Amino acid sequence: MRTFTTYVSDYKKFTNNQETANETLGGTLINDSIRTICNLQGGKLRFLEATKAMTTIASQESYYIPNGFRKLIDMYVYSGSGSSSDTIYMPEMVFDPTKWKLIKALRLGSSDVPYYTYVENQKYYIQPIPSTTGNLITLRGRLQVRDLSIADYTTGSIVSIANAGTAVVGSGTTWTADMVGRFIRITETTAANGGDGFWYEIGGFTDATHITLLKPYEGTSIAAGSAAYTIGQASVIPEAYDIAVVYRATALYYQQNKDLERARTYWMMYDGGMEAGLTKEYGGIMLQMLENE
Repeated sequence: MRTFTTYVSDYKKFTNNQETANETLGGTLINDSIRTICNLQGGKLRFLEATKAMTTIASQESYYIPNGFRKLIDMYVYSGSGSSSDTIYMPEMVFDPTKWKLIKALRLGSSDVPYYTYVENQKYYIQPIPSTTGNLITLRGRLQVRDLSIADYTTGSIVSIANAGTAVVGSGTTWTADMVGRFIRITETTAANGGDGFWYEIGGFTDATHITLLKPYEGTSIAAGSAAYTIGQASVIPEAYDIAVVYRATALYYQQNKDLERARTYWMMYDGGMEAGLTKEYGGIMLQMLENE
């Protein structure tokens, strides 16, 4: 997985330009490339889909769509808090405003059995209106892609984390609440108390030396350790294809600098030259990604 720092570092190497101005340009081209890739096939790529949980509020018809979603595509509602014994309801998604007005005119009242849901701007509506507070709503939507801009954080070390645990304890760290949603990798070593070298999303923040992972740690437990680590801001593009971002940014750099031969090389590595008009069929790493997605 490439973090923003890694993206920029690779871009400067590929362009053979370490100047500060080029680093700034690289950040712009990297974010433009991430958005371009995520908009392929109408932005309907599988890795852009995610679920988020909310709960009903009695007598409340409308709810804000989470900021992380650019489009709501499905939802289901539990008859309770989400236990295995709850009934799961799948209300019909309504997109036609005329049909929604007719549904409203039926005056369905309130009920914990939802029949319809309607999306408008940044809200979704449920009919009949929920009659109970606390019933679990699971939303499935396409992610809103945010620009990357934050450099890697590596200060201090990891003192402890248990295998299959999520609680991470640091020493000499100044972790902050805005690190939730970024990724952490504990450096893999052959010595004791090393990490497993995999990236884990940060799911919670307690204080400057305590965070929690979104999913359990799969490496060997660390106890009274001093393991090196990296916390980074990463894109949603799967690790197997994220080098494509650097290929495209580099192609744009050489194209702007009128070095068309090098630009062509990176366009071919990126998508076989499709975007640049060099061919009519996908190739390069984008072909691999689109075939798998």
